[in-house]
Amino acid sequence: MPQNYTFSASTNVTATSTTGYTQSASGNFSLNITGVDQVATGRLDCAHDGDNAIMAAAGYGRAIYVRNLDDTNFVTIYNGASTNADPIAVLEPGEFCFTVIRSTTTTVAVANTATVTVEYFALEIDSNA
Repeated sequence: MPQNYTFSASTNVTATSTTGYTQSASGNFSLNITGVDQVATGRLDCAHDGDNAIMAAAGYGRAIYVRNLDDTNFVTIYNGASTNADPIAVLEPGEFCFTVIRSTTTTVAVANTATVTVEYFALEIDSNA
């Protein structure tokens, strides 16, 4: 049975230069999604020699968050097979992405040179999202 979800996120960023100049920014948002049939969440060890499925094909698309937990290697996120699709994101160590993908293909991750662990949260969206 379809469920309703609210995703809330906030971020605070501060950058300081060597000359003492400081700039700060912060933001918040909420995303309400109704009629969710599929949810995928957890951690995944992504190999560098093949596609690693984060979320199987959804009916209309998905809202997806992926974070690279590795200290040295990057990971590339694709909408579909990595051999046939353009990258959605290239995540350096510690970086994350959050996006909405309106596609019925499988979202996959591929590490660059060694296995990378990613944290992910993905949920299917309906045609109204």
